[in-house]
Amino acid sequence: MPEANMFRLSKILVVIEPEQDDQLALDKAIRLARVSGASLELVICDHNAYLDDGFYFDPPQARLLRQEHVERNRLLLEDMAKVIRQQGFAVTVDALWGNPSYQKLIEKVLSSKPDLLIQSTRHHEKIARLLLSHQDWQLLRYCPCPLLLVKDLAWPEHPLLVAAVDPVHSNDKPADLDHQLTDVAHSLAKLTGGDVRLFHSCYQAPVSGVYPLVVDKALYREKTAGLLAAFSLPEDALCISDEIVTQALPAYLKQQQASVLVMGAVSRSALDRFFVGSTAEKLLDRVDQDVLVVKPAGFTDTVKKARPENL
Repeated sequence: MPEANMFRLSKILVVIEPEQDDQLALDKAIRLARVSGASLELVICDHNAYLDDGFYFDPPQARLLRQEHVERNRLLLEDMAKVIRQQGFAVTVDALWGNPSYQKLIEKVLSSKPDLLIQSTRHHEKIARLLLSHQDWQLLRYCPCPLLLVKDLAWPEHPLLVAAVDPVHSNDKPADLDHQLTDVAHSLAKLTGGDVRLFHSCYQAPVSGVYPLVVDKALYREKTAGLLAAFSLPEDALCISDEIVTQALPAYLKQQQASVLVMGAVSRSALDRFFVGSTAEKLLDRVDQDVLVVKPAGFTDTVKKARPENL
């Protein structure tokens, strides 16, 4: 078991939604920047099909209108940044144009190298999830840095972060991903004055279709002991459930009044856009808490090789 190595926040990239009055992502980014000293970069990534070449305007006119549109977004970001700078924060801005916008955001992450990307997420209809049409579903798959999808719950003074771990490394998860998840949760809890819990569902589907398999919870606790020790967490910081994770984890988060769920997301391939079965995707709309998604080590290189335009 590797030793705890503090996850550090030096730069936070924040996605701004120009059409929204409430900037959920920005509010939480400012809180994290205040306690970590991180710089902020505000970004708008926008697209309007009417401004595409040949859709409604001839190419030169469409190009000019796109430039004006992006400049309006940049000025909006600058107005926001001025207010934040007056509070002592280091803030830069960037206005992007792209379709699909998640590809441009991934390119931005690769070039800007933030420690954290924060974006607000709204409820998604079932059909949208199936068609993978929403930006946050694509970012969940391909964003190379930790991704915090924030909802409308405010963080209390001492937030609770719950890391969903997998001590038996099922579903092809790398052995050190649990350490990464706990490291991120533990570090952010220290920054925000919060606390950390670990959760694992050892539920196993019934072989006969009648009764679920009986599992040995003690075995799972034994496999997690080193993880608890590495971060000086007490034994009662771990919850082992024998119920199905999509039911047990949301119930646990609600019972514990958690603020953030920290999860790992693993895809079989950086190009596997139709891989919809991951636990993170099943849970995103089933929990009220913010979801912090962490990729395994080496994922950035995988995305670079695939090239964002192919994702």
